[in-house]
Formats: sequence, structure tokens, C-alpha cells
Amino acid sequence: MTTVPFFQKWKFAGFKNEQAFTLIESLFALSIFSMIVCFATPLLQIILNDKAMQEENQDMEWEVFCSQMKKEIRMGTHVEVIAGRLIITEDIDTAQYEKYGSNLRRRVNNSGHEILLQNVSEVSFFLQNNAVMVSVKDIWGKDYSVIVYSYMDWNLQT
Repeated sequence: MTTVPFFQKWKFAGFKNEQAFTLIESLFALSIFSMIVCFATPLLQIILNDKAMQEENQDMEWEVFCSQMKKEIRMGTHVEVIAGRLIITEDIDTAQYEKYGSNLRRRVNNSGHEILLQNVSEVSFFLQNNAVMVSVKDIWGKDYSVIVYSYMDWNLQT
């Protein structure tokens, strides 16, 4: 007669039902799901509010652009619009405002590349006596415009 070792007689409960989940596995899966849900909701809010944030930034960019342009036009000695570009001359320096892709940029003495406005679809410059009117349309269809008056009389200067 053969004897069977003691540990082989007993079958453990874990081996009888291999197709079910244990409590630890379920808790682990629940904790991973909870972490995903906790991190996903703020990310979705950021993604969905991105357009509103960009439009708000566009408004702030416009205010800064207007301030910079007012200062430069008021200090300029001569202003002209040529081929959709605004050219401001101050003594020996010439600043040029032009659309570049979806940006509005400023160049001084035909060099440099200073981005003043982003997400721009249309730009137009108009001279009116001693004033410059700037109209901008952004990629979301919002229109901006400003009229800047000069302290100098450009008509008297050559």
C-alpha cells in the first residue's frame, strides 16, 4: 500500500474555482478605475474650456497691441499704408506692421520678427487725416478695431 503525503490530500479553495475574481482583485480594479475617473474629469474640463481661455487671451493681447501701437503712432513722424502694411517712420527707424500667416507681426528696419497678435484671419489698415484705423478679425470671427490719433500733423511733413 502506498501512502500519499498529507499536503496532497487537501485541495485549497483557490484552486477549485479559478474563473472567479477574488476580493483583492476586485478592490484593486476599483481603485484603478477611481484614479482614472479622478484624473479624467479635470482634464476634460481643461480641454473643453480651452476655446474660452484662448478668446480671453485674445482680448488681452488686443489691449496690449493697442497700447503699443498708440505709443508708436504718436511718436512717429510719418505713417503710410502700402500693400496692406502699415509703415511708421520715426526719425531713422521704420516699423512695419503686417499679417504673417495667422499672426500680426512687427518688423523694425526690415529685420526682426515680433509677434503682436496671434490667431488673426484678416487685418486692414486705413489712414484718415492724422489717424490710423486698424481692423482685425480673429479666427473665431470676432472683430476688433481701433482708431489711433497722432499728436503730429503728418500732412505738413515731407
